[in-house]
Amino acid sequence: MPTTSEKTTAKDKALQPFTIGKAVVGLGLDRADEPLLQYLNFLSGPIPMEGLSFIHVIPNTRKRLPLVIAPGVEVKREDEEEAIRALKERVQQALPAEAAGNMEYFIDDGSPLEKLLALVKEKEAGLLVLGRKADAYNHGVLSKNIIRQTKADVLVIPEKAKTELKTILVPIDFSDNSVRALKTALSIKKQIGEGVKIYAINIYQRPNLMAYKLNMTPERFEQNIQENHEKGFEKFMNEELPGYLDEIEPILIWRDMPDVAHQIMNKAREIDANLVVIGCKGHSKLELMLLGSTTETLLNIDTSIPALVVS
Repeated sequence: MPTTSEKTTAKDKALQPFTIGKAVVGLGLDRADEPLLQYLNFLSGPIPMEGLSFIHVIPNTRKRLPLVIAPGVEVKREDEEEAIRALKERVQQALPAEAAGNMEYFIDDGSPLEKLLALVKEKEAGLLVLGRKADAYNHGVLSKNIIRQTKADVLVIPEKAKTELKTILVPIDFSDNSVRALKTALSIKKQIGEGVKIYAINIYQRPNLMAYKLNMTPERFEQNIQENHEKGFEKFMNEELPGYLDEIEPILIWRDMPDVAHQIMNKAREIDANLVVIGCKGHSKLELMLLGSTTETLLNIDTSIPALVVS
C-alpha cells in the first residue's frame, strides 16, 4: 500500500503549477485595455509570465482614419513608431513588474481575427488574451472564431472583471474536455495558494418521472437521481484525478431552464466566481472546429467574470 508521502508525490506529479509562457495580448486602445492590463498585473504576482506580445489591430474599416493612441491623442496612420511607443508606455505603466521582461509590441491593420491568429502562430504562443467591453455584444463572434481556429488557450477578460482570484467555477460534462479544465483549475490553485476554492458544475437533464413505473414518491425519485450523480462525480474524479476529490466541490443540479449557459452564469454570480475555466475543444482539426453552443453563449453573456478556454 502506498505511503502518505508516496501518495503526495504521485499527486504532485499529476499537475504542474500554472504559468504563462509565450502569450499574445490583443489591445483595442480603448477602455477595455485598463481592466485587462490590471488583471494581467494581478496575475503576474503569483503566476510567472515570460514572453508577452502585445498587438493592436486597426480594422480595415478604420485604416484611413487617424489612430487614437490615448484619449484625445491621435497620430497619423503612417506614424507607426509613435503608436508603438504609446502602446508600450500604456503596457509598462500597468505592468511595472514585467516592464523589464521579454515584451514585444505590434501595430498592424487588417482583420483582427487574422492578425491575432497569425501572431499566435508566429510566436508559438500557448495563450491568447483578449479584453471585452461591457457593451460589445459582437465580441462573442470574435472570441468564438478565434477559439475555433487556434490551439492556444484563450483568456477573455471582461471590462467589469475583479482583480482577485478566490473562486473558480468549472463547467463539466465528464468528458476529456472536463478533465483538461479541472486540471487547469487545480494547477492555478496550486500556483495561487490554498485560499482558492474550486467548484465543478454539472447541469444534467432530469428524467421524466412519468416514464418510470417506480414504487416511490417523486421526492424519493429526485433524491435517487441526485445521489446517482454524486456517485458518478466521485467515480469520475477517482478515475481521472485521483487524490483531488476533496479539493473540488461539486454543484450537481438538474436543468430547470432551456439555456444551460445562463444557468451556469447565474451560479457563477451566486458563488461570486472570479474565473470560469472551460474545456471545449481538443487538438484535432475537427475538434477545434466544434465549439459547443453552451460555451459560445457563455462567452456572449459574460460581462464580468474572466473566462479561460483551455485546449
